[in-house]
Amino acid sequence: MKLIEANKKVLSKVLREADEVKLINERFKKVTGKEAFGTDSVFLKEGGFSFKKAHAKLNSTLREADAASSFQAVLRAGVQNAVNSAYETVATTFEDWVTVIQSSKDTELYAPLHGIGFPRQVGPSEKYPQVGAAGLSIQLKNNKYGTMYSLQRELLDDDQTGQFNRQAGLLGEYMKLLTEVLVYAKLASKASMQYLDYKIPPTETKPADESGAYPWNSTGLLGGGINRPSTYLAFSQANVQSGITALMGQKNLLGILMNVNANRLLISPRNTFDASVLANSAYYPTGATAGQTGGAFSINPLKGIFDITVSRYMFNDSGAVDPNSKAWYLVDDSKPWFVLQMREAAVVEQEAPNAGNSFEMDEIRFKVRSRMNADFIDPRFAWQGNDGSV
Repeated sequence: MKLIEANKKVLSKVLREADEVKLINERFKKVTGKEAFGTDSVFLKEGGFSFKKAHAKLNSTLREADAASSFQAVLRAGVQNAVNSAYETVATTFEDWVTVIQSSKDTELYAPLHGIGFPRQVGPSEKYPQVGAAGLSIQLKNNKYGTMYSLQRELLDDDQTGQFNRQAGLLGEYMKLLTEVLVYAKLASKASMQYLDYKIPPTETKPADESGAYPWNSTGLLGGGINRPSTYLAFSQANVQSGITALMGQKNLLGILMNVNANRLLISPRNTFDASVLANSAYYPTGATAGQTGGAFSINPLKGIFDITVSRYMFNDSGAVDPNSKAWYLVDDSKPWFVLQMREAAVVEQEAPNAGNSFEMDEIRFKVRSRMNADFIDPRFAWQGNDGSV
C-alpha cells in the first residue's frame, strides 16, 4: 500500500503540473466528469501507476486521435518525471564550490570580479584621482549535450512500468553526472581531456590580455598573481599550508592584493583519509617529533580551516577521469570565480510513434538534451597544488 500511495503522490505532483497533461485532464473530465490524474486516478493499479492501463482507458474514453496524442503526452511526461527525479537525487559534488547561474540566452557576459584603482591620500587643493574600471570581459556560450535512448514497446505492452521508469531514470542520472565531469574537466583544463568517448576542451574563457599560461600560472597572471607552485607538489600538510599562504598573497589584474581565503580542499578518493586527518586532528598530524617545535603535542594549525570535497571524477595529468588521481586544489568557495551556466538541465523529447525506429522496430525513442557550460570567471581564487603528475 505504501508504494501505491507514493505513486499517487508522484502522479498528483508531476503529471498534473505538466501543461500537456492538463489538456488531457480537461478532455477526460469533459467526457467522464472525472479527472484522469490525481490521487484517485483511474490509471493506478495494484502496485502503482500503469502505462498499459492508462493507454487502455484513454482508448476507451476519448476519440481515437485524442487518445493517441494524449497517451504520447502521458508517456513523455512520465519519462520526464523519471529523468527529473534521477537528475535531482544523484549524488554530485560540484555544488559545494561552483556558482550555478540560470542562463536565459545563448551566450552570457560576465563582469570582472575586480576592477578599479586603489585610493590614495589627497592633499590640500589637490584633485581626487580619477580611477577607471579595469577588467577582463568574459563570455561563455552554452553548449548542447544529449543522448538518444530506445525503450522496447514490449515493456509497455507487458505492463512493466517500473522497469520502464528505471531505464528512463538512467537518462537523468547520466545527464547529471555529465555535469560533474564537465566541471572537473574545466577545472583541470588539460590540453587533451576525455571521459569514455566524450572529448572535453580546456577552459574557453581565457581573456585576450592574459598572455601567459592560463588558468594555472606559476610565474604571473596579469597583475602578478600566481595560482600554482613552480613545481607541482604531492599532497601533504606542508604543501597544503604553502598553498593557503600563497593565496593570501594573491593579486588582481591591477596588482592589488586580493581577499582570497582558501576554505575548501578538492581531492579524489585517493587522498580522502589523509585529508580528513589534516582537517580534523587536534594535534600536529605529520612530521612530529615529541619535545620539539611542531612536536607530537603541538596544535594542528589546519584544524577547522577548510572543508573537503571528494570527487571520483577528478582528472589526472593525462587528461582522464581517475578516482585515484593525485590532483588537489584549494579554493575560496565564497566567491563566484567558477560558474556552471545552465540554460536547460534535462529536457525530454519523444520521437513520433509513426516515424523512424518507433515505427520500424517497435521501439519508443526519447531524446534527452541539455544546454549549459562551465568555466572560470577568475582563477585567482583557486590554487592548483598538483595536476596529478606528482
